[in-house]
Amino acid sequence: MAGKDWLEAEHRAEKANELLEAHRWEEALHELQVAVDINPENANWQISLGKLLDDLKRYDQAVKAYEQAVKTELNNTELIGSLGVDYARIGQYEKALQIFEQLQGMNPELELSYCYRIFVYSSMGNHEKAEEMFYLARQLSEHCPVCYHHMGLSLLARGDYKRALYCFRTVTELRDDYPQINQRIAECFWRMDQFPEAREAYMEELRRDPKNIDATLQFGNFLLELGQIESAREKFHRALEFDPDNVTAKINLGDLAMRENQYHTAIAYYLEALEDRPYFINIRQQLAQAYGAIERWDLAREQLEEALYFDEEQPEVLSELAEICIHDSDPRAAQRYLEELVKMTPTHPEILHNLAVCHFLQDNWQEGINYCRQALQIDKYYIPALHKLAVAYLTIGQIDQAKTTIDQALGIEPKNEPMLQLAQQVKLTRFSSVVSQALKPVKSVGKHIGKFFTRTASTTNSN
Repeated sequence: MAGKDWLEAEHRAEKANELLEAHRWEEALHELQVAVDINPENANWQISLGKLLDDLKRYDQAVKAYEQAVKTELNNTELIGSLGVDYARIGQYEKALQIFEQLQGMNPELELSYCYRIFVYSSMGNHEKAEEMFYLARQLSEHCPVCYHHMGLSLLARGDYKRALYCFRTVTELRDDYPQINQRIAECFWRMDQFPEAREAYMEELRRDPKNIDATLQFGNFLLELGQIESAREKFHRALEFDPDNVTAKINLGDLAMRENQYHTAIAYYLEALEDRPYFINIRQQLAQAYGAIERWDLAREQLEEALYFDEEQPEVLSELAEICIHDSDPRAAQRYLEELVKMTPTHPEILHNLAVCHFLQDNWQEGINYCRQALQIDKYYIPALHKLAVAYLTIGQIDQAKTTIDQALGIEPKNEPMLQLAQQVKLTRFSSVVSQALKPVKSVGKHIGKFFTRTASTTNSN
């Protein structure tokens, strides 16, 4: 590095320190970034950059700074620990475990290597291993608030709310200013249906940290569950005031608008959220539902097809797409999506039933009958398939088979009204009149979707 460049880097680093002392974080970040760009080998600058990025919660960028610093500071356990913590924060759990195991090898008495593995194992769903790390950590330090906090998160995740509450309260005894601890206590009370205590804990959290957006949003959802809609709305809007780009707040406001049948408002919020997170499939599903509510089936279909572009293995999306295609008078497309779906989940009778409906809508009677039979092979009590099968038999003039199917269904549900109506038709008429009557319900499937097309997520036997 040329002397002029070296002086420029030093100047930038010194200026960054001055800006840090003045709490001018973004300007300090810029100056420090310029310094390390000029001289990436300066480990101290990289460490300072990593710490500043941590303070700004930009953990993925901090990781890069720490990784660069570690190349020259091979034995700096504090630096290596910071790298491991940030790996955990951004969800790179295997890398985090490698780092903490490395730290344990360097210093078996370093508690950090144990207490953060509690968090990593908990995040990976390995709660037994998380608890093992907790007890190992306590052998080194009986009173570590981080260990109790991470153990509380593990217990909270597996629904052991009383023990989680004990851990979080222990944290407050050890360190009353621990970040977000009252929020964790509130969540425990909420899950235990102790609503007044939960409310008080949320309010205490926000008194201490009014800009805790995560707690604000969680409190909003808590209030929504209690039916306090306006208070919930206020919390979601407050979160947006603090962070105008907050995707979760926009989704929550969109969901709230859907709940109030304000579909155009919901669409606006979902579209805003989608600009920041185009790969969030659940936003596209909600947006499709909102478009469906105003019968813009083309736009609903577009959103779900885009969701499949990001991930083809989405059974719920395929199911919703098939239903929308039926609404959009395109049973052939619905059939294609259901054929993909049945490959993923071949033992769901409702999917086979829906495939039968698609074929009936295309006058493919025998194919539809075959799918009804396949559905009944899986569940012989599945009434929707029996109903469509009876209608199909009537339509193609196989009266005896229709009567047998109706009798079978009434043996399962003697008071099933649609089957009783079909039975009455068989009694009152013969072939010619039965056919004309039977065609009506099949051809009207697009208008009466609830009666003829069952959701794949449902296992109900209603028609």
